[in-house]
Amino acid sequence: MTARSEVGQPSPLGLRLVHAALFLAFAAGVGVVSVPEWTHLGSALAQPFHAGAAPRWLVLMGSVLAAVGTVRLAWELLRGRSAPLWASGVILLGVMSTLAGGRPQGLEQSRAEVTANLDLLRVARRVHLQMVHELQSHGETPQAQDVWRTALAQAGADQVRVHTRTFQSLHPQIAWMPSESAVPEPLVPGQLAVHVTSDGVGFSVRLVGLEQGRPVLLKDDQGATLVLRGLYNPDLPPPTPPQVPPTP
Repeated sequence: MTARSEVGQPSPLGLRLVHAALFLAFAAGVGVVSVPEWTHLGSALAQPFHAGAAPRWLVLMGSVLAAVGTVRLAWELLRGRSAPLWASGVILLGVMSTLAGGRPQGLEQSRAEVTANLDLLRVARRVHLQMVHELQSHGETPQAQDVWRTALAQAGADQVRVHTRTFQSLHPQIAWMPSESAVPEPLVPGQLAVHVTSDGVGFSVRLVGLEQGRPVLLKDDQGATLVLRGLYNPDLPPPTPPQVPPTP
């Protein structure tokens, strides 16, 4: 008759310790990798808006699996018994899920609000240059909102990554203002508050960015509201096509 060990029966102490050390090390590695994702998830849920990519859900799931396996393995170790195979298997699944979640290169920087604000400024600058070109070419600023929306789409609006608390993407949009002092209602990150003068010879663009998870009008280095302006100058030579800043 072939003897075989049963789940829950005592096994040699040395074997249990080696097994526990190996799989607890796996679980600890998963836990360390998942910390930034849990931190980002908590921050995203606590604020109306947040910047950057959503948490890596596979990494979060892997950490939960590893935690479940660790609890059962540690419990059986304390009882002096062999842990069931499924506990080790669950930890291995957690490791594989974490590996499938990809490498975190650049995630921390992409999730910074300053990165989202700079991306928005870069896009708005492209729109500004395009409209200055139109203004100098035709003597007036386009007053059709569709023209501005087209320019915004061509400026790479999809490069700005801002999400709501429920992880819905927010792309930059044009907010048409009756005056330069008017403020969009409600404020939404990614808005370009555009005002064109009644005679069409000038325009201004203000940007709604992010600060501590809330929408704010971006400010310049002196603390004043950042405004991109355009004003027709008939003394300038015919404009050349605008040099659009390269996509980073």
